[in-house]
Amino acid sequence: MKGYRAWLTGIAACALLVPLSADADGDKSFSAALETGATAITTRDDIKKVNEYTSLRSNNGVNPYGKVDLKVHQSGVVFEGSSRYMDSTDHDHNANLDVKRVFRTDFSYSVLQHWLDHDKMLYLDAAVPPPSSYTGTAANPLPLTPNNVPAFWYNPNPGTLTPAYGGSASVAPAGYTAQQIGRASVFGEDLTPNAVFSVKRTEWTSKSDLTLPHLPNLTFHFTYRNEDRKGMEQSISMSKCTSCHVTGQAKDINENTRDLTAGVTGKFGLLTVDYSFMNREFRENAAPPTTYYDPGLSPGAAFPANYYTAPQGFDNRLLYDYRNGLVRFDDTPDSSKNSHVAKAKVDLPGNTTFMASYVNASVDSNKTGEPGTFSFNGANQTKLTSNYDAYGGKLTTTFGRNLTITLRGRAEKLQDDDVALMFDTLPLTALPPTGYGAAPNQFTPTTASLTPTRYSSLTRDTLTAGLDTVYRIVPRTTLRLGYDYQMIDRHLEDFGETSTHTVKASLNTRPTRTLSARAAFTYKVIDNPYHNPNAALTNATLNTATTVGAGPTYGTALYDQRTADLTNQPERVAEGVLSSTWSPSPRYSLTAMYRIKDEENSLTSSTWSQTTHSPGITVWYAPSNKVNMSLSYNYLNQVSGTAYCQGWYDG
Repeated sequence: MKGYRAWLTGIAACALLVPLSADADGDKSFSAALETGATAITTRDDIKKVNEYTSLRSNNGVNPYGKVDLKVHQSGVVFEGSSRYMDSTDHDHNANLDVKRVFRTDFSYSVLQHWLDHDKMLYLDAAVPPPSSYTGTAANPLPLTPNNVPAFWYNPNPGTLTPAYGGSASVAPAGYTAQQIGRASVFGEDLTPNAVFSVKRTEWTSKSDLTLPHLPNLTFHFTYRNEDRKGMEQSISMSKCTSCHVTGQAKDINENTRDLTAGVTGKFGLLTVDYSFMNREFRENAAPPTTYYDPGLSPGAAFPANYYTAPQGFDNRLLYDYRNGLVRFDDTPDSSKNSHVAKAKVDLPGNTTFMASYVNASVDSNKTGEPGTFSFNGANQTKLTSNYDAYGGKLTTTFGRNLTITLRGRAEKLQDDDVALMFDTLPLTALPPTGYGAAPNQFTPTTASLTPTRYSSLTRDTLTAGLDTVYRIVPRTTLRLGYDYQMIDRHLEDFGETSTHTVKASLNTRPTRTLSARAAFTYKVIDNPYHNPNAALTNATLNTATTVGAGPTYGTALYDQRTADLTNQPERVAEGVLSSTWSPSPRYSLTAMYRIKDEENSLTSSTWSQTTHSPGITVWYAPSNKVNMSLSYNYLNQVSGTAYCQGWYDG
């Protein structure tokens, strides 16, 4: 990928300051500033690599831009406004009004475009052998084995006969795309290869404060915020059971988030209290994407000629396939949130301050099932609720001029709904045993229903405590020391408790007027980080016939017998940072830094480690008061390692 961006600003710029009159204090009652010019941008290849968040303009070309600042001050009323317009996807406007310090309001409106990634999924083709690897013909079809792979089915017209495995013909469903079975079990298709994904964000915000003259200790707050996100992003779906068919397509985005906040702040001598309530409504107004799911085939089974009309012996493992038609996926539910935040601050004698806080939040997420496929079971069928409570406190005291100590703590409780689900799997027809094995691949010819309970891994209690000290060793040299402790108690027993001990130290010094330096070190010890306790390593003596189709099903003979844990979360973290800045003049500075981070986890049967080195240098130069420039270079070297190799799933 090659990309560059060029811009031209300030082709024509001017400023206008016009004092119309002066009040008793000599303040100007009116002033304004106007800036105008032109911007240009040209991008080669992928625009998001150099212009992910639109600045200057959203497309190649040239356009004028303008900035306006305005201030009016008259009889205790102050109005300030500013406006900046680059193009239709990059502009913002602000207005502030202060009426004799009784009523103050801020209004803002902004538009910003975000270019999103587009995964072409070409890397998945590495798993697909060329069509010549299948040696069967229509007249002499070979038995389907992991080493005999037919080519893709092509994209048929609805109702036409489609060559299938071994040259047999079947009527293709409308919209059905492709199927690869056998050894090539992973392949990808970008169904919208020419799409450009981006989201345009528009936000309105209004913040107001009201202090009544007869209630001078109280200030009332009101905030309104409305955000719209419109555009298109890529959505990924996958069919499985014989074919891990990954597809990417476009998903429309039409989201709206509306916040209403009201609160009050009271000051009573040494005590300051604050309370606020927020109501948030989120709505997704666009329809979710839909997809056809590929047929599911028993591993090693011959492809039947009547697949499109006769259910197969593998179907009771599936909720749906192409016979269900278009099925929605990647559906973002609407949600509502209410939160209460209360804070208090007390200024105590002896340069001591105590702060306390309480937060309560509740989120309702509206979920809907698919009748006949899956549904929520129980009274709470269309809504999932999460509740959050947090209590916090902080005590800070200063001894003389050189030492400050802070104690802090926080207790949190997060309760998320457990959900009882009901799945109706596809019906099936009794068939002879298929594949290389016998009875394990034959199932009862009935429609199976599953009623599992999804226990939330989010439900937890969290306790955090810490101690921070700041000590001035000598003038212009400060030492900071800190200790943090965190305990996370997850209610889901499989993941248990995680405790973290963190020790921090940093030294900041300025030995001369032109030179400053900083050194910092952090060390963490984490007991039982979030991980999967049974993710790998099935004991070979439990089942020697683990070849596809050669023994009992994976679910009971392989997956359920795994004994080793896996994670990419460390048990020990050591991180160090060195940085120094040299400023020989107010117009020039040079900063150099180096960061090293070492992470490790000693798993039950292996190890995971990751080492990161990141040096960098920045040069800053300001030839005049209105012009400055910087040049930076950063280098990243990161090496991760684990003793496991990943097996390639063979369908």
